[in-house]
Amino acid sequence: MPGPRQWWSKGLGREAPYVDELRRGGGVSSALGRASAGRRSLSVITDSGGASATLGAEGGSLSRIPIFGATWVAQGGTGHPSSQERPADSRGLEKKLPQDLAALLKPEVVGARATRIMFQDEARFGRMVRIRRCWAPMPERPKVDNGYERQFVYVYGAVSPLQGQLDWMISSKMDTEQMNRFLGQVSKAHKDEFIAMVVDGASSHRSKDLQIPENIRLHRLPGYSPELNPQEHVWDELREKEFPNRVFETMEGVIGQLEAGLPRLAANTQALRSLTAWPWIVSLNLKAN
Repeated sequence: MPGPRQWWSKGLGREAPYVDELRRGGGVSSALGRASAGRRSLSVITDSGGASATLGAEGGSLSRIPIFGATWVAQGGTGHPSSQERPADSRGLEKKLPQDLAALLKPEVVGARATRIMFQDEARFGRMVRIRRCWAPMPERPKVDNGYERQFVYVYGAVSPLQGQLDWMISSKMDTEQMNRFLGQVSKAHKDEFIAMVVDGASSHRSKDLQIPENIRLHRLPGYSPELNPQEHVWDELREKEFPNRVFETMEGVIGQLEAGLPRLAANTQALRSLTAWPWIVSLNLKAN
């Protein structure tokens, strides 16, 4: 059974340990959404003709943001194509990945185990506010507190598009040691399966000290191609649903929000599958030959 500092994704049994080191000086703030002393206020006004905004310190004079800039601030959104679109660079991976899988998935390596394809990535979450469009009763002007504190925590994630499952781990840093821990966690969670895990070219994924479990093989994405990794869309979904227009007084609040939001996301297998099971991924042959 996990200790008091561990928690599990409901229904999936995914352990997310190593959070003791993140917690310092007291419990989770009782008011996760309150603004800190260093906050600023951002008012976003929208109408049928577009968007504009005013920004300034509370109680001070306001300055106008150009309309094109305000539209970006107000709408935000993902920087990656939707799951229904096929990035132009995906064709190379569509051709190469099946060939690499065919070379990798040999009966003497896989044995009688089922094969699982996973896409892995890391993301950071912190106290800098993500401004998003929001509702307000007419004729009120929407007003959102803004924070600029550069404090972050990291989340390791690996999505299984075909199963609609998510493995995750929160960490205070991102390095080879933490990647080893995450690989060990994933290996244990799927100990009866053989895992082909697609990763990017981060240094911790190429380190000589990286310890890859027996039932995992890593396959590297082409350089500078985050749009080919469906895990990026999982991060977008998490930020959009759990962190828009939120100001946290301490990192305890950020960690608390992740502890609540990640299990919610992981429990919705249908949404994860819809978000990440792109046609070229679904068409992959995962049988040993």
